[in-house]
Amino acid sequence: MAQPTNNNQIEIKQLSVVLKRRKILSDITISFAGPGIYGIVGPNGTGKSVLLKTILGFIRPQQGTVAINQVVIDPRRPFPAKIGAVIEHPGFIEDMSGYDNLMALGRIRSQLSHDEVVNVLKRVGLAADKKPVASYSLGMIQRLGIAQAIMEDQDVILLDEPTNALDKDGVKMLTGLLADLRQQGNLVLIASHDLAWLYSLADHSYELTDGQLKPVEEANV
Repeated sequence: MAQPTNNNQIEIKQLSVVLKRRKILSDITISFAGPGIYGIVGPNGTGKSVLLKTILGFIRPQQGTVAINQVVIDPRRPFPAKIGAVIEHPGFIEDMSGYDNLMALGRIRSQLSHDEVVNVLKRVGLAADKKPVASYSLGMIQRLGIAQAIMEDQDVILLDEPTNALDKDGVKMLTGLLADLRQQGNLVLIASHDLAWLYSLADHSYELTDGQLKPVEEANV
């Protein structure tokens, strides 16, 4: 397994996003540098998912730029390699197995081996069987989404509400997995409403309030 570089970075400059005439993000300038885990908290509707989608290039900002490992994100350009993400509800081909879904996704940008896919499924507590995704529980689909985000030895990983639908064992699995990713040198950015879990895990936490990102200590003053 290739090791991530230790200088991973997400750099956001003067980022503003307006959706349906409402300013969701307002002139945000911040850098996240790896290895490490960064948490973003805030009530539903404050723009956490919008921020992650904008970082990934799914939403084009009215102002500002996002660069990941010095590559400026632009929806008109090919998406940079070595970035994995789970945004909202993971979508898979339901009549295919989890294994076959990951193999198909892996062929888009690289050739994943059978052993690599089996290993990543084991890491998230799923078996590499032929059971179709249509028969998966919501928790199993979330686990498969996490597997998709971390496969191919990604350097930068973005997770939106990753504990959704996970039971106690699933959350324990995810916590251990994220600790391993930090140790391996990854930069992980997590948006979550699960404050206690995120605060216990993140190296740095920020609150999204009124379109601005502030360190949790400052936001609560």
